[in-house]
Amino acid sequence: MLDSARESQDVPGASAVVIREDEVVFAGGSGVADLESASPMTVDTVLYMGSVTKVLTAILALKLVEDGRLGLDDAVPGIAVNGQREAPVVRVAHLLTHSAGLEREGDFGYWFSGDFPDAAALREYLADTTLRSNPGDSLHYSNVGYGALGLAIEQASQQCFGEALRARVLEPLGMSKTGVSASGETVATGYTPAGRILPSQRRPFAGVGRRVGDRHVRMYHNARAMSPAFGAHTSARDLGRLAMFLLGHGGDTVLSSEIRTRMHERQASGWGLGLRLQRRTGHTVARHDGWFAAHRSHLLLDIDAGIAVVVQANSDNAATGKLADALYEAVLRLEQERVQVPDAS
Repeated sequence: MLDSARESQDVPGASAVVIREDEVVFAGGSGVADLESASPMTVDTVLYMGSVTKVLTAILALKLVEDGRLGLDDAVPGIAVNGQREAPVVRVAHLLTHSAGLEREGDFGYWFSGDFPDAAALREYLADTTLRSNPGDSLHYSNVGYGALGLAIEQASQQCFGEALRARVLEPLGMSKTGVSASGETVATGYTPAGRILPSQRRPFAGVGRRVGDRHVRMYHNARAMSPAFGAHTSARDLGRLAMFLLGHGGDTVLSSEIRTRMHERQASGWGLGLRLQRRTGHTVARHDGWFAAHRSHLLLDIDAGIAVVVQANSDNAATGKLADALYEAVLRLEQERVQVPDAS
């Protein structure tokens, strides 16, 4: 299925891991991590996880909540001040659930310029912005909201975001290939779709590099203060470890089972804590999609059935969510067939 989906989507490489409870039932790669060297894509190949980074950021924030350094109801200062005597109260929970009223990208044009804001620029924007709705009133997915959450995490932990994430989440979970950095040397090459017409050279899409056959390379960006929203890298094997943890297996020193359960509970915005929730085949499914620099990732968790699927690929056009759905449905069919097989005795 992985080979077939990758080929039909015309994607250079893809990797996937399927989890059933506390067991890896499939882990594999298909295609190549780099077209020029033909290096194979494997479950240990490192790619950017895009907005699946938000799941890690949510876990780190909740770790600080359990450690007593942060509270879900804590007000996050410095947002929508605009010279007002009383600014709207944006709370940590609002940022986690995309209900703070913040715009998606703010005034930043980083997807075209490749120029991501540093902490000072993000703080300046947050202070001067106007909320599109009152905090808690409605859902509006926001990258700058998770950037703001990253700033709150740094203040609460007294560490830079990357260091806090590594020490409090990644190392305890054994996610050795995951992190936030400014170097793409160990990361698979990302590509534009075959034959895509690029924007003009006067305003190129951020990071479009040299031509390789009928594709262009997408160059690495340092997401800087936006890293908590979409800037981490990982491997499919590491994402599998994360998925197993979110299903409730291991990692008790990171988060208790109680707060992991809360991550899967629908909040006022309709989201869980850092996870999008939906109903599929009568089950609660939590998931998150990710894109950054032509790398796509998807995390799918069926909490009721104890099934998780993670998929990564290295092309802008990869439909990793569709592939995750197909693998998930295949596991459900196998489970149903196993139950229906009569006892030979």
